[in-house]
Amino acid sequence: MGHRSRSWRPELDEDGQLRDMDVSGWIRTEFRSAEFGDKRLTDRLVQIGDELGSSPAESIPASCENWPSTKATYRFCDNDRVTPGEILSAHKQAQHSRVRGGDELLVVSDTTYLTYPRHPAKDGLGDISSEDIDVEGVKLHSSIGVCPDTHRMTGVIDQQALVEDQQTNVDYITNGKNDPIDVETQYEKWLRGDRAALEWIPDDIRPIFVHDRGGDAFSLFEEFGRERDDTGFILRANQNRRIWTEGGDAGKLYEWSSDLAERGRDSIEIQQGGGREARTAEVSITTATCEIRAPKNNPGQEGSVEINVVRVDEVSEADDPIQWVLLTTESVETFDDALTIIEYYSLRWRIEDWHKVLKSGCEIEERQLQTWERMEVLLSVYSVIAWKVLELRELARGKDSLAPETLLSDAERAVLETKFPELSGKSGKAYAVHVAKLGGYLDRGSDPPPGWQTMWKGLQKLRMWAEGYKLGAE
Repeated sequence: MGHRSRSWRPELDEDGQLRDMDVSGWIRTEFRSAEFGDKRLTDRLVQIGDELGSSPAESIPASCENWPSTKATYRFCDNDRVTPGEILSAHKQAQHSRVRGGDELLVVSDTTYLTYPRHPAKDGLGDISSEDIDVEGVKLHSSIGVCPDTHRMTGVIDQQALVEDQQTNVDYITNGKNDPIDVETQYEKWLRGDRAALEWIPDDIRPIFVHDRGGDAFSLFEEFGRERDDTGFILRANQNRRIWTEGGDAGKLYEWSSDLAERGRDSIEIQQGGGREARTAEVSITTATCEIRAPKNNPGQEGSVEINVVRVDEVSEADDPIQWVLLTTESVETFDDALTIIEYYSLRWRIEDWHKVLKSGCEIEERQLQTWERMEVLLSVYSVIAWKVLELRELARGKDSLAPETLLSDAERAVLETKFPELSGKSGKAYAVHVAKLGGYLDRGSDPPPGWQTMWKGLQKLRMWAEGYKLGAE
């Protein structure tokens, strides 16, 4: 099969904003500001984003469709001038346009494992084994932006690939093709990601850092807990910390918060995962303020930091009831304040969805370049692609009245309108839902919104039909 022709330079309006574009066009524009000291490398990155973004689940040869383009992709990943940091820097520059205009931005962080049990070389991978398995791979710690108003993911803000060398008992951040950076504690990655986000976020936007239990560190309270006007955080407690109560008494966080008076009740949608069934949980909510005291076992930390607390206890029957003790800089004066904090914490599931897309939709763990240095370049490209695949789902679920031409190419819209004549004149959301229908979505009144896997299956089918449509038109 011959290589399909692509016009991969995006068309911009007089304000420099994108005009009509298909989904792969969105990916292409994320990379056009990359600076490697050679414009040809930037052009190659843009084309790689187009090719891999058009079929993320396919192998590199299948996505590139011919040997010269496949070879050029491998050479790009092996080029000393190309770094994952610069690739994500271009994406972050494009991301600025998506965060402007808001007052706040949620910065959600989490760690996932990338395992490569079938990788032939494994050069540069670490040991992430447990007592039960012997596997090599890396720990990937990422920070993403989430708009608190629309709940949409704005993109990837920071990414750290950590390698554990169990023989020398050292963890280090690979840092692309530069010198690795040793990390002393498991909490250091959280602060590094938060600091990187703080440097990037525009001055007129206040970041709120959202961490799960892994980010529960007194150093976070020290760094951001005293600067509430400029930054904020919401994290789920992982330790039964020593506290001073509002009355000045010494206590422990979990026991003290369990005795607080209920402020009200609400329902929370719990996602499926980790052996947990998706469900609607009725929860009891309490709030208060205390002072978190410095840990005894770290002489370099002392004093205390005032923290607001929102405790969430499931009251509906469940085998594994949720219980969250959320520590935050944000106000808990009213019950609505507490609901907002719970809502923001719940948005951390966006990063779990993104991890699933990166692994299942883009199959990052199936890639088999010879060294981790090359793999990390490829990872940065697929990280952006995974964000855009997830964005497809949000378009089908959201209330945005985007024009369909901002989602699909002319050929894709023509094929979809032939299949579903009722689409003519409808919104971009209607087109997105019908793309999901091609992937098996039934769109019944009782059905939940389409997921990213259904969206992606439908888009893959639509693109195959559109290719045939264009060949017929020629």
